[in-house]
Amino acid sequence: MKCLLIPLLLILPGSSYGVKEDPAAQMRESLSHVHSLICDFQQEREVSVLMEKGISRGTLSYIRDRALLWQYSMPDRSGFLLRGNEISILDARGQPVPDPGAGGLFRHIGNIILSGLSGDILEETEAFTPRFVTSEDYIHVTLIPRQRDLKRLFKDLELFFRKEDHMIQTVVINEVSGDKTTVRMGNIRVNVPIDEKKLDAYVSP
Repeated sequence: MKCLLIPLLLILPGSSYGVKEDPAAQMRESLSHVHSLICDFQQEREVSVLMEKGISRGTLSYIRDRALLWQYSMPDRSGFLLRGNEISILDARGQPVPDPGAGGLFRHIGNIILSGLSGDILEETEAFTPRFVTSEDYIHVTLIPRQRDLKRLFKDLELFFRKEDHMIQTVVINEVSGDKTTVRMGNIRVNVPIDEKKLDAYVSP
């Protein structure tokens, strides 16, 4: 009788043995241990009216609940520093400059990366509705815009996370215009020391 009872428990609804764990909860738990991160990235920009892709490369530095520095190394030193709701734009020389446009696309990219690193992107918000897409190789999440201003810009955004450690690997931004931006992360180093004081040099005047 006990032999028959055990497999039955595995399939009964509500059984602690048969309940599938929430992938979003698993990812948030794993990502909660990431306090800092440095990685390289390659950005591919596909414009519908152009044949060739625009390729950029750079480095991302992240300190949890503190700052995100996104800086290109090719073709120039531009980028941005995001601290809370404050964003500093870097010019082609890597120097901070005033930004009357409040960051624009850079702010969207920064917030998406921050939310992906914290796991918050997996929760439905006023901005996006997340949908999990079946994939054998990655955890694939598609973000559907909800706000009117975002719907005007983006068709959707796709995020790919590594299954082994839930680190964000690729971000694909599909724009309404037909243009597409793909960012691939590589050489990811987690919980490495980052001197936050050095980031002060990138704060806009």
